[in-house]
Amino acid sequence: MTNFFKKLMGALIISISLLMPTNASAQDGQIEFILDWVPNTNHTGLYVALEKGYFEEAGVDVTIRRPPEGSTTELVGLGQAQFGISFQDSLATRLAGGLPVTAVATIVEHNTSGIIAREDSQITMPVEMEGHTYGTWNDPIELGMLEHIITSEGGDYSQVELVPNQADNSIVGLANSMFESAWVYYAWDGMMAENQGVSTNFFYFRDYAEELDFYSPIIIANNDYLANSPEEASKVVQAIKHGYQYAIENPEEATDILLQHAPELEGQREFVLASQEWINERYTSDPTNWGQIEEERWNAFYKWLYESELTEVDLTQESYFTNEFLGE
Repeated sequence: MTNFFKKLMGALIISISLLMPTNASAQDGQIEFILDWVPNTNHTGLYVALEKGYFEEAGVDVTIRRPPEGSTTELVGLGQAQFGISFQDSLATRLAGGLPVTAVATIVEHNTSGIIAREDSQITMPVEMEGHTYGTWNDPIELGMLEHIITSEGGDYSQVELVPNQADNSIVGLANSMFESAWVYYAWDGMMAENQGVSTNFFYFRDYAEELDFYSPIIIANNDYLANSPEEASKVVQAIKHGYQYAIENPEEATDILLQHAPELEGQREFVLASQEWINERYTSDPTNWGQIEEERWNAFYKWLYESELTEVDLTQESYFTNEFLGE
């Protein structure tokens, strides 16, 4: 997904949505949850909650929808859906612009994204990216993080050759020598590389800058909905939490549930199960606390964004997340 396309689709959705009535209060009893992308192991707990009847047991009617590309955060903020999936990094510009959404849970406890590189590039750490190509979405925060980890290790960011990442996914780009390195989330792209026999090296952003251990992906909700329907919101979030807890304990069954909702993954059960088993160990270190967001770590990332002039608003001055809907 290119950054240009994300911006274009975001602008189109905002334009269209401003002409539409909002439905944040779920007056017809139907609660909309919009994914960020095609179904993958970030979403397994949602489908487990649906198929195991956790939403029904809680007395809430939740529909999980695939997104119009690049639009989930805007749709939730504009009241066209009650819940959706976003990312703390990309959420920053929306929050700075006043979009009324709040993070109500993190799906994965720590940032599992980082730099993947073709093994033959011999890139194993940030400074070794000098003189090599990097496939970029040309997102200011993406490039800011890359420059941060390279310069903090004594490297020269200007020596990295930036090329557009226009591949269907970064593993395709690596395999076809479109670039030598890219930013990925290991649970999906890293496991895909392993499954397809693409030899790679990988390192996490958080291993080189603790302030880059941000929350991603996260579940967001519309602020008006949370204010008007807090009990219903709690039921939804806690049913989702139950879904992820079940997936952690039952990776084989959870994988099959996910595959029921992802026909494009037909014939790829081995890869999806490997991804599920990998991410199950990273959803949370303590399943009873799945979804919890720590204020210090949340603010550390936004403090870095502000001090790096990647956002004009100091997002640490207001609270944009809550753990109150997660229950015990």
